[in-house]
Amino acid sequence: MKLPMDVFLGELIVSMIGRRAVYIENYRSILLYTDSRLKIQGKDCKLSLQGKRLSIEYYTGDNMKVTGLIESVELEA
Repeated sequence: MKLPMDVFLGELIVSMIGRRAVYIENYRSILLYTDSRLKIQGKDCKLSLQGKRLSIEYYTGDNMKVTGLIESVELEA
C-alpha cells in the first residue's frame, strides 16, 4: 500500500486560504486557544497562529479549520 509521505510520517499539513482560513491536518492536540492565538501540538513540532477574531470553525480527531484574520503562522521545534 502506497501512502503519501506526509501521512506515513504523521507530519502536520497546513493549508492557507489567503489570510482568512487555515486547514490543519495530522495535529495531536490543542495547547492554547484564544481569539488572538492558537497553539497546536503536532507529532514533532508545535504550530502557532496569531491573528484577530480567530475561531475554530470545526475540528475532528486529526483535522480542523480555523478562520479569522491570520497575521502569522510559526512552527516551533
